[in-house]
Amino acid sequence: MAAPEPILEVKGLKKYFAIKAGVFSRVTGHIKAVDGIDLRIISGETYGLVGESGCGKSTAGMTILRMLNATGGSVSFKGRDVIAMGKNELRNMRKKMQIIFQDPYSSLNPRMSIGEAIGEALEVHGIAKGSERREKVESILKVCGLDSYHYRRYPHEFSGGQRQRVGIARALVLEPQFIVADEPISALDVSIQSQIVNLLENLQEKFGLTFLFISHDLSVVKHIADRVGVMYLGRIVEDAPKKEFYSSPLHPYSQALLSAVPSMIPGYDKKRVILTGDVPSPANPPAGCTFHTRCPRAVEICSEQVPVLKKVGPDHYVSCHLVKEAW
Repeated sequence: MAAPEPILEVKGLKKYFAIKAGVFSRVTGHIKAVDGIDLRIISGETYGLVGESGCGKSTAGMTILRMLNATGGSVSFKGRDVIAMGKNELRNMRKKMQIIFQDPYSSLNPRMSIGEAIGEALEVHGIAKGSERREKVESILKVCGLDSYHYRRYPHEFSGGQRQRVGIARALVLEPQFIVADEPISALDVSIQSQIVNLLENLQEKFGLTFLFISHDLSVVKHIADRVGVMYLGRIVEDAPKKEFYSSPLHPYSQALLSAVPSMIPGYDKKRVILTGDVPSPANPPAGCTFHTRCPRAVEICSEQVPVLKKVGPDHYVSCHLVKEAW
């Protein structure tokens, strides 16, 4: 049986930020925020992208949507190259690819009512105006767990959870097919996080959405994702189906991350993997495997040669010299 075609396929995606210095602002180096990642996301699934803060997850999401211009690589959405799109074609593509931001307050204009903030995109894309626009906005507010009377209220009048519902409604109003959810619950109280996760799952089922769910919380990713990718210093080091990833992670970094997740089994003493040292600077990453400076199992080749992301199972990929290619 042939594998399903991906709705989104990313190959060798890079995003470097120039470091400038001196009177003439000469480029003296680059911050390699995203350094050649590959992703395949199937229609209707949720791909969980995890890793420590600063590993490049959010930059990857924004570069995929072309909110940031890529330094290299390609992004194919339903067979069309997003990186190569012209202004008009990209404008039309925006309706199909949206984002939910991490901080629901700073992503909303405090001078615009909720109705104006959500409905703005409908006017920009020429979809609806006037009473028709209001009707569409009120409809999507209800779908996201808010009421029509919220239409005229302003961001400061809402709680954090309500503001995130507004952010979700703003992403959904254009009826997209693919959404980047960039740490959508990390700024919320724990009591509200489960409500937002359940809302995203319900919306996915109702509208057939595909998510790139960016998070550092592996417990949440275990609940919502179908597939998991682990990023370290701008690169994907492991990519596997959720069940396989959580039962048998193969990369030493993945093992360390999972060992830090609290166990729900009373009395179970989980063996912790403690990483030494700090995360290296993406402006000057180590040679070879970028994780070797902190890896408890590193050998000589790890500091000399960059490992490739190789297939080690039916749908399991790992970038590590210590894991042998099996397929």
